[in-house]
Amino acid sequence: MDLTEDQKNRILYFLGYPDWQALAQSIQLGFPAASQPLFLVYSAFQKISQRSVQTILKALCNCEDIECQLSDARSRMKATRIGEMTLNADETRMLYGQLTFWTRRLADALGVVPNPYSQMNYLGTGGGMNSRVVS
Repeated sequence: MDLTEDQKNRILYFLGYPDWQALAQSIQLGFPAASQPLFLVYSAFQKISQRSVQTILKALCNCEDIECQLSDARSRMKATRIGEMTLNADETRMLYGQLTFWTRRLADALGVVPNPYSQMNYLGTGGGMNSRVVS
């Protein structure tokens, strides 16, 4: 059983790659294009064994499930308590952690890396370190 085009599309989505008709140049305006390592994923789709398809689909299914849970968790962000039940304030962060875990497992099963230029794990915190300017 080979991966369907829809499954490949969802794998690309979770790994942070665009599903383009054709690959762009690897350098755009002096910066590496977001698609630069994408050819490795397409190559992996052609090379995976039939035995590994179930492992890949299991990881993909977990990613899909966690994404649905994240969507559901948005409706609970307005409250901290419902009746006698106290909501888990860390639910969204924990789900993102699980999504990162399963995305990496998906990448491992394919023998590729998630897109290093993806903004998936960007949660509003700046990169790098700010330094005070001394005059």
